Amino acid sequence: MRLRYSAFLLLAACCFGCGYRWGQGGALAARQTITIPFVEGDWNGELTSELVSQISQMGTLTYCAEGGALILQVKILDSRTDNIGFRYDRNRHGKLISSVIPDETRLTVWTEVALIEAASGCVILGPARLSAEIDFDHDYYSSRNAVNVFSLGQLTDYDEAYDAVERPLNRRLAQKIVDYVNNSW
Repeated sequence: MRLRYSAFLLLAACCFGCGYRWGQGGALAARQTITIPFVEGDWNGELTSELVSQISQMGTLTYCAEGGALILQVKILDSRTDNIGFRYDRNRHGKLISSVIPDETRLTVWTEVALIEAASGCVILGPARLSAEIDFDHDYYSSRNAVNVFSLGQLTDYDEAYDAVERPLNRRLAQKIVDYVNNSW
């Protein structure tokens, strides 16, 4: 009886005691600060900013602008837009015609991620290729006589939609990168 009681207490302590979390030891436990240099290919800095925000929320590592024990190196390798939704076009009277035009697009971004130990310069995680994608709807404006309808520099609905999905795409990609760093140990 006493052996059962001791085994039960030991099991309960292992499962519920001290807030133990799986997968938080190893290389991250020894190094508690991380620096994120500007992401190569991130022209407006939004992905870099989102990575800093996500790392700061993670809680396992503390972000430092410079001098961190770890360096998260990220490079945008490629981005692509693919038309994935189509509809029939209409003539100027509103009647359907046989031309098919795009009205839904998928934006995909591929990155290369490496975690480097600052003191030695050794890569301790990666390089790994991670990607994220997002779909968005838009309108399509065309000109029958090949004259640019938006010749004065106005944005089309497509341009506005593309700009609007950049932030959620960067958030999704940054979350994947932070999950990779946090859960790869």
